Amino acid sequence: MKKQVIILSIILSFGLTGCEKFLTELPQDTVAPETFFKTKEQLTAALMPVYSPLGSADESTYSRFLSLEANSATDEYSARSAGTAINAGLYNASASYANFTNCWNNLYLGIERANFLLEQLETSPAPAADVKQVKGEALFLRAYYHFILVSYWGDIPLKLTSTKKASDVSRARTPVKEVYDQIIKDMTEAEGLVKTSTEWGVNITGRVSKTAVEGILSRVCLHAAGRLNDESYLPVAVSWGKKVVASNEHRLNPDYKQVFINHSQDVNDNKENLWEVEFMRDATGVYGEFERFGSTIGVQNNDVPTGFAQAGYFATGTLYDSYADGDLRRDWTIANYAFVGTDASRGKTYLNTTATASTRWRRPLAKWRREFQKADVIGIKNFGPTNYPLLRYSDVLLTLAEADNAINGPTTENIDYVNQVRRRAYGVDLVGRNVIKLTITNGGAGTSSPYTLASVVTISGGGAAKDAKAVITAVSSGRITGIALIDGGAGYTSNPTITIAGGGSGAVITPTVSNGTEYQLIAANYSSEDEFHKFIMKERSRELTGEGHHKLDLFRWGNFLTTMQAMIPIVTTNFSAMAVAYRNVTARDLTFPIPISEMELNPAMKGKQNPGWE
Repeated sequence: MKKQVIILSIILSFGLTGCEKFLTELPQDTVAPETFFKTKEQLTAALMPVYSPLGSADESTYSRFLSLEANSATDEYSARSAGTAINAGLYNASASYANFTNCWNNLYLGIERANFLLEQLETSPAPAADVKQVKGEALFLRAYYHFILVSYWGDIPLKLTSTKKASDVSRARTPVKEVYDQIIKDMTEAEGLVKTSTEWGVNITGRVSKTAVEGILSRVCLHAAGRLNDESYLPVAVSWGKKVVASNEHRLNPDYKQVFINHSQDVNDNKENLWEVEFMRDATGVYGEFERFGSTIGVQNNDVPTGFAQAGYFATGTLYDSYADGDLRRDWTIANYAFVGTDASRGKTYLNTTATASTRWRRPLAKWRREFQKADVIGIKNFGPTNYPLLRYSDVLLTLAEADNAINGPTTENIDYVNQVRRRAYGVDLVGRNVIKLTITNGGAGTSSPYTLASVVTISGGGAAKDAKAVITAVSSGRITGIALIDGGAGYTSNPTITIAGGGSGAVITPTVSNGTEYQLIAANYSSEDEFHKFIMKERSRELTGEGHHKLDLFRWGNFLTTMQAMIPIVTTNFSAMAVAYRNVTARDLTFPIPISEMELNPAMKGKQNPGWE
């Protein structure tokens, strides 16, 4: 009993270092398990530390490492500059790298806490409904932590009981298939125990719901199918995804950028976001679970009061070019402006819509932007309360489309799943027909009647409900050579008129107005199972960049190494400072290394390091 009391005390004390916003205060004295797990409040208090490794205070999980670094570099984005840095995203870290060790330890800490709680629930006198719910969440979280571990490390120790004696630390690696099957088993049981999203209520996105479990199960099964080269998992992936759709509890937010503004403003939308990591405003206080990914990316800003941001990751030109005209995701995922002097208080300078190679390869990943944070947190330099999405409805739709296509080939149904995502991407239900492109047909008379950057562009007419906006971004010898469309407007019925005032003459800027159908896939996109699969691969990048999926997608598709090798000449030509990461990649980077500390402390792991990390 003394041992159990000590373990409970450890679990609770770890939980106090950081928990989600829904955490209620725990008792400070140490109590025996049989006297603690009796009420709903006590069960919830014991469950919260099981959630807390999702946002560990050492930044080794979704606070920064799992959200950004672990998923880079790829053909989507890379660190802004390499220099002499050592990290996972540059593929030059060793097995002793702190983030590898801390991430591993935090995930297993969550598993240990889940195991202990599950064991105590077996004899808990708490109301059956409360025991059921907490058991479901704990089972799911144990499985989810194992899923992250097996995704990055391959064969791992499968831990299904709490540590009770010293010899329990000796655990051999379990083959990947056994780990996946246990994950699916745990999550399947959890799905029948947890509340629905509706039962949780509109303001709850940090607690696991029935559809969140179903959506993650669909993802896990799709990963298993790829990583194990076993198509038997595909129908299961489809089945779970269809359950989410059939629930009618979720829908796409019509405004893509608002999804991420909501994250920055701590606005919970469980229609779009099935599950997310909820963060606190800073690192202070007992429950201060903070994030740092929001200040690591974004539009660079050195002015702390207006939202400090490092712009630490640049999107690749490859990603930029994958977006078609009219896709509103491009200029939100990838910054289309910079702050003057990297100081937000001095205003914005917009980047060319008709970007050159040099500007396409030097744009920050900016899905979350600190300028949208609330006034009471925006001035905190490094930390913030931006929530991180673990599962969005668009991901469910794309996962379902991919799995179903692998079984049935392109069908009306799975094509529609993709078109739903793209319809929102093009703003069809938000802005209707809008201006999607501006073409400089004639740059003007030149030095005889020169334009300047101060010349004012006005877009009017065309029956618009809201006029489009544009600014001149480059002038050469008095001629306009660059223009940025900063707002496509809304509700056009015909082409608008574009005038330029404030000096200069002769320029002709030709607008292109959408026809409202650009989002729809064309026959070439789904002419075969393979062609549709390739399209879905690209669509996942366009929709989900920066949300921790792409590298793992490349792993399960089996094209990580070929993708990275193909990027070397492209990056070298367009942005040589980024090329070091791509040159460093070898076959060893298909997994993370088992941490040195684990190799030394776990007798069953000796001599079992991942290939290339020995």
